[in-house]
Amino acid sequence: MLRASLRCLNQKVLYQDFPRARLVTLNNVKAHNALNMEMLERLMDLYMRHPAPETSIYVLKGAGNKAFCAGGDVVNLTTDKTYKTAQRFYYEEYQLNYHLMTMKSAQVALWNGYVLGGGVGISLPSRYRVATEKTLFGMPETAIGLIPDVGGTWFLPRLKHAGVGLYMGLTGHKLKGADVMHAGLATHFVPSAKIPEIEKALCEIRDASTVGALLDSYNVKDLPPYSLERDLPFFAKTFRKDTTMEAIMEAVTAERAADEIVEEAHRLMSSYSPTSLKLALEAYRRGCDMTDPKDAFALEYMMALRLAKDGDFVEGVRALLVDKDKKPQWSPKTLAEVTPASLETFFKPTFANQVAWDPVKPFPE
Repeated sequence: MLRASLRCLNQKVLYQDFPRARLVTLNNVKAHNALNMEMLERLMDLYMRHPAPETSIYVLKGAGNKAFCAGGDVVNLTTDKTYKTAQRFYYEEYQLNYHLMTMKSAQVALWNGYVLGGGVGISLPSRYRVATEKTLFGMPETAIGLIPDVGGTWFLPRLKHAGVGLYMGLTGHKLKGADVMHAGLATHFVPSAKIPEIEKALCEIRDASTVGALLDSYNVKDLPPYSLERDLPFFAKTFRKDTTMEAIMEAVTAERAADEIVEEAHRLMSSYSPTSLKLALEAYRRGCDMTDPKDAFALEYMMALRLAKDGDFVEGVRALLVDKDKKPQWSPKTLAEVTPASLETFFKPTFANQVAWDPVKPFPE
């Protein structure tokens, strides 16, 4: 049995049970609360193996004052040349993501700081998502030769404004503060100074059905303008499921001189792995037509393992996170060299006897 405790401060995930709430704290502060295998196992304990009663709510936050969760420990995934770490990590991470999408208990995610990659995966499924002026939300995977995963194949095509999901997935653009509310990603926006008070009130709640009203009482109605508002027509016209990466690059090249947002998109995508860009677009395209998020995770598992072994992921992590020379040598180097046939290999098993991702079955030992 789990015991309610915050005493083990050396643990990377802390929790405390209250009469109607379970407070879960990501406690990997030096790494901006990025998820590693140890943390993932702990979260699976707290949510799946020994869950709180369905009458309780979950409150999920990040320790420190900079980050909710800045993603996953991708460096460790690229150093294990047996690829067993990657196979297990992705399998179980996606299981947790899917469980959070489907569990009956309500969760409140306190997005006070970085909410990136894996941090999105464990919090976007929450019924309540509370942003502050410190929130920085993004899916930066394409920058390191990966693709927007943790359910990105499912949720990016379903964002509020047409094209914004694909734009964010391809460029890694990060939404700041109230922009997260404008984009329909957050359910509430509050001053960061109010977060401790809100956390305390949530932990003391007596009836889970009153969570919405409690958060509404702190919600800021008058928000600053949406920084992407002017570009929404361009996103809808350019970042479509029925387009190509070549057409997207042609469009942003033509418009970049007149628009700093488009200029940023051009600069970022020009530096990314051509394979990852085309693969991210194809995943988005397939995600648009899916009817069950299970299919998205199964597809992402296939792609993530192929990228870990044969794609640009290892090189991207080396260049941006290990050696930090910021000079990745992508292979192939151009969009034209990434053929439909080469893309198709990413949707097939990478390893002999590779297990198919399953939302419930444990990863085989």
